[in-house]
Amino acid sequence: MEAQNQSSMEHEYDVVVVGAGPAGCTAAVFASQLGLKTVLLEARSVPKDKICGDAVAGKCIPILKELGILEKIKEGPHGYSTGVIFSSPKGDVVHITFNPPGAKQKTDGYVVRRKVFDEYLYRRVEESDAETRLQFKVGSVLTENGKVVGVQGRGYGNDADEIYKAKVVIGCDGYKSIVARETGCYDRNPDHYVVALRQYWEGIGGMSEAIEVHFVDDIIPGYFWIFPLEDGKANVGLGMMDRDIQAKNIDLRELLAKAIDNPLFKQRFANAKPLERPVQWDLPLGSKRRKMYGNGFMLAGDAAGLIDPFTGEGVGGAMHSGKMAAYAAKEAIDASDVSEAFLKRYDDRFWAYLGNELTLSHKLQKIGKKKWLLNWVLGKAARSPYVREQISGMLANVIPKKTLASPLFYLKLLLG
Repeated sequence: MEAQNQSSMEHEYDVVVVGAGPAGCTAAVFASQLGLKTVLLEARSVPKDKICGDAVAGKCIPILKELGILEKIKEGPHGYSTGVIFSSPKGDVVHITFNPPGAKQKTDGYVVRRKVFDEYLYRRVEESDAETRLQFKVGSVLTENGKVVGVQGRGYGNDADEIYKAKVVIGCDGYKSIVARETGCYDRNPDHYVVALRQYWEGIGGMSEAIEVHFVDDIIPGYFWIFPLEDGKANVGLGMMDRDIQAKNIDLRELLAKAIDNPLFKQRFANAKPLERPVQWDLPLGSKRRKMYGNGFMLAGDAAGLIDPFTGEGVGGAMHSGKMAAYAAKEAIDASDVSEAFLKRYDDRFWAYLGNELTLSHKLQKIGKKKWLLNWVLGKAARSPYVREQISGMLANVIPKKTLASPLFYLKLLLG
């Protein structure tokens, strides 16, 4: 909405960050460290649950170290993942380590319930110079002469709106992002969206220090996962492209029950029990380069649609985008230029850093939709140490990004 002279209470900041997830908390900490007067607005209280696969991938580790949170994760409740187990529709099982030959350091991952993980991040914001405001729901974005200049919303239990003015607004408010909607950047294309279910279980048999992704015959073109958590618990879920769900009128809850009852897993779940009903959420995939910046604003995390198309992992992309948005905001404010043209550097930097990886994941995702191709590729990986090492290198981020962009790399990978 266009900014107007109102009686609403007004606050002035350099940067307003909307949403206290991984992207928002990361952006707020780095913006405050860069000397920007920053406030983080969150609609809910903390701790809060976020429906997710809960995987904290290797690409998160460097930023977690910078934030000083990694040791807390190691000391707190978590599952540990040293690799990933894939299975094909015909039953080939492939175990890929996260630590391929040539890796300079271990890149093992963690599985941390988002209720725990997001609270670590939020408490880190509280330790910084950034201000925070919980239970404040942003209802609209304020603009002047085509430029975003702040947000307007209302605190829980309050009757009057408040305005948070800013030189730069960073929208990190998830796949339903009000900032994306109000700036014309919201794009829910069913060809680039996955709908998923999560259900916490305990007592599943055969668990190991590996996340599991299964392409079960009954649920192709969907995928079924089992991720290890602390104390014998697991994150169990199912994901499928929104386009396929719509075309086939699929009930994901029925499909999840069918996967659990599949002969491949039935015995493992025989003595297990669910800890909740299945809960559903949307995943905007980075298989499409959506608009994530404009005059006076940037989008990060799910608001920008940056989830890995193959693995469904979004925390790493969210944290990297949050950090990059903070640095771009600092440069723009120092230059007194928060125009769309100036903030384009944020988009360019993010896609230069993770673009090839997301493109590769999109190609792998397409393989996952074709049963015969899945059987062929995973069968080759089961038989070929070279193919397993290359996939391991991709997952561990030790293969140069220029290599990932080369068609020759994919040809060698497929030929094994």
